[in-house]
Amino acid sequence: MSRELDVRAAIDRFLARMRQETDTHLQTLAADLLQVVQADARVQRVDVERAAVDVARAVAQGGGHARHDLIARVVDAMRRLDDAASLRGILDALAQGAAGEAKRVAVLVVDDTMLRSWHHHGFAPGLAPPDMPVAASPILSGAVHLRQVTTVTPPEGRPDPHLPAFMRLAAGHTGLIMPLTVGREVVAIVYADGPDRHPDDPGAPVWSEQVEVLVRHASARLENVTSQRTVAVLTGP
Repeated sequence: MSRELDVRAAIDRFLARMRQETDTHLQTLAADLLQVVQADARVQRVDVERAAVDVARAVAQGGGHARHDLIARVVDAMRRLDDAASLRGILDALAQGAAGEAKRVAVLVVDDTMLRSWHHHGFAPGLAPPDMPVAASPILSGAVHLRQVTTVTPPEGRPDPHLPAFMRLAAGHTGLIMPLTVGREVVAIVYADGPDRHPDDPGAPVWSEQVEVLVRHASARLENVTSQRTVAVLTGP
């Protein structure tokens, strides 16, 4: 019996050391990721610093397994965005990455005065986002024209008749509308929603920060691919 207890104690000490080492490595990886993103912001490709700080803080606060899963998913999604060599590929990679974080995700492309549904995930049958005029919803129109992230919350009373049906939320959930910009133009918007995060629960989901990081990185990739194509046209035979 004594030998069995000694073995268990040795295993517990080993696992404790492994957890400590893993936590240290994950914190270092989060810091490295933050430095990369901040460097991207310094050259003015896209401002992602605030969203990256939120993710880094979440990584530092969560448990060992949660931290590993979180940073691994973000890094993997960013790699897929980096590997995408076309506008279509970037939007597909963004939709795939965001769908791994939020409960529901919709990517809509801005086509002149229309929003065209590109990809959606998690919506019940009949509730997927349709093609619609940008002006059909004040909240969507504002997000496009002001080029800013907009929060959607559940109604306290009657549902807002101007809010598209696919953006209507259940209690305890939050939605975000996030524009993808190339230059000063919004070329697409991402809508994502999921459970609220309570300030007193450090282990609660941080899907909103993760999706925002991916959206801002996708904007940088769209800018880069568009610039490369423009240079190729201007310098080609």
